Formats: sequence, C-alpha cells, structure tokens
Amino acid sequence: TPAPQGASRTVPFVLLLVILCARATVRGLRFFGTPFSWPFVALLIYFPLVSGVLLLWQEGAMKTELRHFIHRFMLGLVVKLLGSLVLLAILIRLSSKSDLSPLVVTFTLLYFTWLGFSTGRLGWLLRRRSTTAT
Repeated sequence: TPAPQGASRTVPFVLLLVILCARATVRGLRFFGTPFSWPFVALLIYFPLVSGVLLLWQEGAMKTELRHFIHRFMLGLVVKLLGSLVLLAILIRLSSKSDLSPLVVTFTLLYFTWLGFSTGRLGWLLRRRSTTAT
C-alpha cells in the first residue's frame, strides 16, 4: 500500500523532536549532575521509534473510514502506554539506585512530550482531512 500523503511530512517532525528531546535530556542531566548513561539512550531511542511507527500506521487509516482511524488511535495509545511501562520496569530493574529519580523524571517528560506530539499531529491531520472533505 502506498504511504499516506501526510506520512512523508511526519518524518521531519519526528526527527526535529528527536534532536530537541536529546538536547534537552543531555542538558538537563548535565545541569543536575547526572551522568548520561545507557538507560537515557534507551529512552531517547524507544520513544521516537515507537511514536514514529505508530504515527505512520495510524495515518494510514485516515484514508479509510473514520472509525478505523479511531480504533488505531486508541490501540496506539494502549500499545504506547503498556510498552512504555514495560520498558520503565526493565530500566528501573537494571539501573543503579542513583539513576532512578532522574530516570523516572526523564521517562515521564519524554512520554508526555511524545504523547502530546503524536496526539497533536493526528488531531491536526484529522482536522485537515475533515476540512478538505467538505
């Protein structure tokens, strides 16, 4: 199946957010004196990867019925939440005690950043779809 029209435009936004999140994470950790270690790298890889894949998959449903898109949107929220909680549990188990507070704060900020970006992007595309359809 061909890529949805908005999919090619999604990638640059995801890449820009990756750069912004990475810079903010590194600077925040440096500011608070926390070393930038592998758990933070895992978070910076996980969120854009999962969000990007889910966005492309969800945007693909915009050409079909609205209810298919809504189902994908809701399933995407659940997948991202459960996958993120599993990742957090693994990282907490494997991380040193000194990294736990910065790790949980970083996780929370990145989770809500990527959730807001994904929801905002899909909402914007949905509004564009409804205005072009009428």
